[in-house]
Amino acid sequence: MTDAGHADAAVVSDGDRGRHHRRRYRFLGVIPGFVYILALFIVGQFIFSDPRSILFSIGGYRLAWVEVLLVAAAIMAMAEQIKVATPGVNNTTEVLFMGLIAIVQVVLFALAAANVPGLGLFDNTEFGLLTVINLAQTAVAYQINSATLVRTIASS
Repeated sequence: MTDAGHADAAVVSDGDRGRHHRRRYRFLGVIPGFVYILALFIVGQFIFSDPRSILFSIGGYRLAWVEVLLVAAAIMAMAEQIKVATPGVNNTTEVLFMGLIAIVQVVLFALAAANVPGLGLFDNTEFGLLTVINLAQTAVAYQINSATLVRTIASS
């Protein structure tokens, strides 16, 4: 037995479709957020000798550099998913760039684990966690983008 109300709820109206606006700085919108997280990680590796040492203490809560970086990575992952969730807009390019950065991170981590000279910077738990967060958010962003495209195509 099907409920006809569910079929009506899935209908996409014109208000659900994304508007294509010309952005002046469109190139910056295509750059994955994890490029900035990767840059923060590299800078942090040079600034902080021990990433788990206390960075600052607020109201009894002590935060280390790595904790701040992981929270920033989680927030960036959510923001990346929101970026590709616009109905009616094909964000496949953005998702592919996110995947490219994830692949770069996996390669860096694997090469560093194999003791390739000059890449020891990436052979640690912190970078491994950043890589896992990026891989997970890329997979979810791909699914979100696919679902919004299917919804848009179905409504056309």
